[in-house]
Amino acid sequence: MKYCKKCLTTNLRPNSSINSEGICIACEFSEKEDTIVPRLKLKMLEDKIKKNISKRYKKAAYDCIVGVSGGKDSTRQAHWVRDRLGLRPLLVCAAYPPKQMSQIGANNLSNLIEMGFDIIVDTPAPQSAAKLALESFKLFGNVSKSTEMSLFSTVPRLAIDLGISMIFWGENPALQVGDSAVEGIDEFDGNSLRNLNTLREGGIDWIKNALEHKYLQDHYIYPNILQFERKKIDIIYLGPAWDDWSNDSNSIYASLQGLHLRPGDEGVTGDLSNASMLDEEFTNINMMLKYYKFGFGRSTDHVNEKIRKKLLTRQEGIKIVEKYDGVCDDSIIRDYCNYVGITQKEFWNIANTWVNSKLFEIKEGHRPKRKFEIGKDYVC
Repeated sequence: MKYCKKCLTTNLRPNSSINSEGICIACEFSEKEDTIVPRLKLKMLEDKIKKNISKRYKKAAYDCIVGVSGGKDSTRQAHWVRDRLGLRPLLVCAAYPPKQMSQIGANNLSNLIEMGFDIIVDTPAPQSAAKLALESFKLFGNVSKSTEMSLFSTVPRLAIDLGISMIFWGENPALQVGDSAVEGIDEFDGNSLRNLNTLREGGIDWIKNALEHKYLQDHYIYPNILQFERKKIDIIYLGPAWDDWSNDSNSIYASLQGLHLRPGDEGVTGDLSNASMLDEEFTNINMMLKYYKFGFGRSTDHVNEKIRKKLLTRQEGIKIVEKYDGVCDDSIIRDYCNYVGITQKEFWNIANTWVNSKLFEIKEGHRPKRKFEIGKDYVC
């Protein structure tokens, strides 16, 4: 396992890349970013929007779709698109079924509606969602794979159906966390999002095998390239045009707009911002499993962002990661087990099959223990 010399990204991150100087993609971009005037980036974004609007066959009721969950990032994105860019956005939420969605998530969606936005909420069939949540855990060590596939697939499916040719997402994964598979022709281009590891790994046959009917399967399947081209769909990232795009900035802005947060819960969820994954809790399990599989978790991503913005030193970041990476309270695991119909012992038996034994010590019935030192290259 090799660490980036500037932050705490490792070469074990899926689709990561560390150059010959020991620097990851995200840090390399961050250094270049400092030399680009923010106003120029905004102008580049506005030019892309004008180009998209000019190629439409007819004027639509909405200029664009913004995918939302009701969380900090999507709340700010919705406001920015409407109030800063002056567009007419339709918000689309791939919501969770009732037993998975949190009350905070429901409140935050209501908050967006009260702000005057039009929203379409598309929810998967509850029994199918629970079945896929367990199936993806067994097959991929990922309790959220099916819900993430639903999230990314629902927005373009509705864009195609409604004839809305422009989709906005927030951060660019290639630049934010170093996922090279989704790099586009420039930093705003999101049309390679279909290459995201979540969407590509394992294909879709496992969904077709688990769900009998096509109408249930379609909720999780990303549209193909031909469907995008027929309707001239463009995906555009907003994050590169914001000089203050960050977890903290988005959390502060959204909370001032009425977003409900989870203050003091970092010891329960491992979320240092208290503002991520507000709409449901099982993603916290996925962040824990990511840590056990790859040696980094949610707090690593949070700390890396601060290191690149020079708000933390690498050494300060190491101490935070040591404390919070992999944190997920037993109560969350218990709720997931009740949701999918397994015992907590069965949960850990499945989880341990996905733990990287070169990085962690595995003991039946117990949480894995870290064998490596955060921030130092480790020979597996």
